[in-house]
Amino acid sequence: MALRGLTGQVNVTADGKVYSIGFHGGAVCGAHSPNMADSAARIALTGGLVSSTQVADIVKRQLADKQRDEIDLITEHVRLAPDQAMRLRRRSIAQKAARTFALERAEFVVEDHITVRFVPGSELDIRAVIYLGARQFLSEARLNGELGQLGQWFQLKPELNEDLPQFGFGEAEQRVLEILARGAGLGELESPDIEQRMARAVVYALVSCGQCNVEAGMRAPLKKTAPPPSRPKSETLNQPTFRRADSELDPPTGRRKTPTSVPTTRRPASPTQQGMEIEKVIRQRLAILDGGGDHYLLLGIARESTGAQIQKAYFALARQLHPDRLTALGVKDEGRHAQRLFAQVNTAFAVLGNDKKRAEYLDILERGGEAAVHAEQQQAEQMAQRVFDAEEAFRRGEAALRRDQIPAALKELENAVALNGDEPDYHALLSWAKFCGAPDKMAVGQATRKALRGVIERAQLNVTARFYLGRVERMLGKDKDALALFEEVLEMQPHHSEATAEVRVLQSRLGGDKGGGLFGRLKR
Repeated sequence: MALRGLTGQVNVTADGKVYSIGFHGGAVCGAHSPNMADSAARIALTGGLVSSTQVADIVKRQLADKQRDEIDLITEHVRLAPDQAMRLRRRSIAQKAARTFALERAEFVVEDHITVRFVPGSELDIRAVIYLGARQFLSEARLNGELGQLGQWFQLKPELNEDLPQFGFGEAEQRVLEILARGAGLGELESPDIEQRMARAVVYALVSCGQCNVEAGMRAPLKKTAPPPSRPKSETLNQPTFRRADSELDPPTGRRKTPTSVPTTRRPASPTQQGMEIEKVIRQRLAILDGGGDHYLLLGIARESTGAQIQKAYFALARQLHPDRLTALGVKDEGRHAQRLFAQVNTAFAVLGNDKKRAEYLDILERGGEAAVHAEQQQAEQMAQRVFDAEEAFRRGEAALRRDQIPAALKELENAVALNGDEPDYHALLSWAKFCGAPDKMAVGQATRKALRGVIERAQLNVTARFYLGRVERMLGKDKDALALFEEVLEMQPHHSEATAEVRVLQSRLGGDKGGGLFGRLKR
């Protein structure tokens, strides 16, 4: 589709999961992957656009509104700039499309219409997706096996050098491109300064897209061609380029005098009185540093200090700890303790001397200090991982239930509930699966009703629990109760196709529509 410049969609099915890639005029314009590792929240976390704490909240919002565009949700939640949001969208599309390279066995269907979300301006060249898929997702065995089938000797086609930036190659790939410009076999790419997985992925992508002359046997290179462009003209996709501005503490920026040469005059045999006072300061501040003291304690100032007071305290301490001054006063720093202290003092001033960073640091202290914040972040990250794992288990349970594999469905759904017990859909589907698996439906009917009504009481707007409770009532002969529940579902979600079908069947069974119910009200 890409080579022919077509518009449409490829749906790839593997293990009951559907992966989709949309094309618009031959460009990749959208993609869907059921793998939670490809969620925009996970990609944003990896790229440094969101924190682990924010990810957990974002995932909860996604689960609460599954129809909402995930990029829009993240953009709204963390206030991404338009260019950051577009880079995240393009990276998300690329990774979801490239995930299909990880599928060992699958079936695909080509459609002439696009159902994945398409935002103009987010289109990608298929060559970038192919390289990303080969680099990150294609198994080592398949990569090596398919390369062996492609050929043994490769040389870039010089007339196609202008197309190379479309692959998203970065600086790391330039060495491989230079060798391929001369012509080489895979063995010639085996060099200590070349990462082998990357090199083979480059060859795979280039050959797959017709960018190389290929021969089955080894041979001497063809005449030397001009090297490829040294810098890519398009965004590199295999390396995240996002970052949050000013989100991390910068390295020390304080000015330091260039150390002067050691004087040739005789040094004092022992520190002067002033030197001994500085040694005392060093011992005291090292005790604070090693005891986990914060930047304010290290500089000897209060948290309410102004910027001018912070600067004054820093310069006073820095003058005492400067290596030149220690040498002049006969203070020996054999263990480099003063040097370590001086570096930390510089770090403290780099943070406290900046208004924005000082505010962030005070927030950290108010939350219990850096150790507490780190523990909090770890906890949030673990929570986010549990949410991701729970959603994956739920999807597997859904798929197993559709295939009528009740034991497998129960196992996955119980795991989903254990990982994230706050999600009402998980409880609803688990109750329905237990009912489906029970040999005596009447015996478990009351317990199933109680469980599903409990979900509705806890989440009054939940559609899933109402729908499955309607099915339970229908299967137990309570047609009127079932009809009322299905009509409630349609009031909340008018385009619920399964509930619509249930209503039609039940109205027919009950003697047709008498003017009541949702359909009757809609006709008036």
